[in-house]
Amino acid sequence: MISTPTPESLTQILLVEDDIPLAELVCTYLTQEGYRTIHIDNAEDALARRDTDNFDLIICDVMLPGLDGFSFYPQLAASYPCPIIFLTALDNHTDQIRGLNLGACDYLLKPVVPPLLLARIKATLRKQHNPLSRSQLKIYDLSLNPNLQQVCLGDEVLSFTTKEFSLLWIFALHAGKVLSREFLFEQLVGREYDGLDRAIDLKISRLRKRLDELYVPGLAITTIHGKGYLFNYLPIQGRV
Repeated sequence: MISTPTPESLTQILLVEDDIPLAELVCTYLTQEGYRTIHIDNAEDALARRDTDNFDLIICDVMLPGLDGFSFYPQLAASYPCPIIFLTALDNHTDQIRGLNLGACDYLLKPVVPPLLLARIKATLRKQHNPLSRSQLKIYDLSLNPNLQQVCLGDEVLSFTTKEFSLLWIFALHAGKVLSREFLFEQLVGREYDGLDRAIDLKISRLRKRLDELYVPGLAITTIHGKGYLFNYLPIQGRV
């Protein structure tokens, strides 16, 4: 495993790749470009870290030892709510279509051209950070549709007001990450936080109460004292 120790505030990328020289090349290049990269060489170890790591983007090889990337994708996507790019030597159209149909955001062929990989990463992250570019967000069996202003848990439609949905959507886009009051205010209101307005705290309190009323195990907003708020949905094993 290769890990690049850079500031935690930087974008964190997981690379699942069994070609060690290639992994070293990619990690070194992305680190120089300001990203924090963690390398794992197999699917099983990547899944084992799901309770301790949050990633902004995942690059996954298809031809992995043991569980291949295509078979691995559903578990990977369920464990990490972030965009996934396939990286592979499989260059036929059928494989590329299969990867994209599974839900991957992009499909990049080997041999890797680092500047091209970087461009694809930036393009993917731009789409990820633009709420209007996403028609739906899914975390396990919880799905949010901004066009319909609708939240579903499996086949059940949950009731939220427009304001509650807007705040929940921001939290869901950054599930598993601590969000400051300043960030939440700017995202929800659209202007810089002045340090005095406490309306965002009231909105968060109301949304938290609504989530508590639903009695959904693993669905919660937690206050991280001195830092902000953490939203996550980790259903009990066997629920989905």
